[in-house]
Amino acid sequence: MCEERLTRRECLTRGVGAVLAAGAAAAGGYLLHDPKGDAGLGDGAEGMRGTNGLKGLKNYFADVDFPASNPRISVALGDSPARESFLAPADIEKLVRAAVGGLDSARGMKRFISKGDVVLLKPNVGFDRPPHLGATTQPEVVRAVIRLCREAGAGRVVITDNPIESPRACFARSGLRRVAEAEGARILLPDQGRFEVLAIREREPDARRGEALGCWPILFQPLDEATKVIGMAPIKDHNLCSASMNLKNWYGLLGGRRNQLHQAIHNAVSDLGLLISPTLVIADATRVMMRNGPTGGRLSDVKPGGELGRPAVIAAVDPVACDAWCYQHLLGRDPARLTYLALSHEKIAARIAGGQRRFGERTWQVYDRQGKIVTTSL
Repeated sequence: MCEERLTRRECLTRGVGAVLAAGAAAAGGYLLHDPKGDAGLGDGAEGMRGTNGLKGLKNYFADVDFPASNPRISVALGDSPARESFLAPADIEKLVRAAVGGLDSARGMKRFISKGDVVLLKPNVGFDRPPHLGATTQPEVVRAVIRLCREAGAGRVVITDNPIESPRACFARSGLRRVAEAEGARILLPDQGRFEVLAIREREPDARRGEALGCWPILFQPLDEATKVIGMAPIKDHNLCSASMNLKNWYGLLGGRRNQLHQAIHNAVSDLGLLISPTLVIADATRVMMRNGPTGGRLSDVKPGGELGRPAVIAAVDPVACDAWCYQHLLGRDPARLTYLALSHEKIAARIAGGQRRFGERTWQVYDRQGKIVTTSL
């Protein structure tokens, strides 16, 4: 067994491979391997908990009773605003409620959240930017989701992210700290003790198969405590992988020197899509960063609703299909050309075949033909 303050070399020399061969299937764990060597754990690895039994992540959709007839993607559209205008908080809340309600008109958020659930919200808080620049999740979208979770009976609501810049500064500047305090949600900052080295797959990653992640520090404590997980991503341009949306949002759970994964970013993003099975994803398109992402910095970079020209919030049970829809309708780009969508679909398909996942469709039109995309105009 690997000790706390684990290093990759210690794990390998202590025979993790033998542990894997004996018990990976039962434990749900995977082979420990860092594609960039010891440097991959690098900064922040000291003081982290070790793998301590090859832990895996829960399937946060597993106990959701979601009817086969229900929509997979729900789009809520607001009025067409002037380019520089801001939506009132009440209008944003209406969009969020309509988007979630579109997935289940009878039960809304109660379809996904049960009494006593510990709900983890994962917004994008990656940069020290005010919300109107579109680099981070709009705080009023998060506020509305907190309220919906409370109304559904959630016992606790927790918010976390591992920003690129100072976490305290990012949570403050983004407006998320203010919203969390006002709504009684708890922010868990990415302190070192909350990370744990997890393994992503049963063998070493193979770049030829579109794989990148093996052994890597993950912001594990909030995920471990949660019974439900909701991803909340702003939609924006990204200079390395073309777009940052729902799947890319999970990148904020990585620790270590994650910038070393940039050379294989599509592989890494799709690996995260395989690793994390969320309860729900909510795409924030109140302001879409059309260019100069992911940091932006200018009002001219953002547009309410992107190519739709109307502020929008999209709720979905299928993160892959939702990203495909958003990429086409909000950023005006061809989903067939976005590599990590194809890779995510291929990786998740095996889990779907084995009954371990339910959704991972790369072509949003499949749901459209089935009548499982709904749109509400407010």
